[in-house]
Amino acid sequence: MKQVICVNDANLPEGAYVMFDMEYDVEHEYINALDQRVYIIKGAINEGTTKLGMRWIGYKADRFRQVEYAGMETSNYNHALN
Repeated sequence: MKQVICVNDANLPEGAYVMFDMEYDVEHEYINALDQRVYIIKGAINEGTTKLGMRWIGYKADRFRQVEYAGMETSNYNHALN
């Protein structure tokens, strides 16, 4: 499962709720009718209606960046715990 971190929580549609600098799991991703990559975020509200009455499903991927953990740092951390 892909993990992402929110880098833009401005101007979200009504009902949407993701927060800047928080990590989320991507449950599903797809390309919408406007050729935008969209993420369905696990445990978040992923659909609703905008102020203008347009239906939205998922969050534009450009609101997030993929979380990358360096394997070496994680390995060293786990080794230090043992």
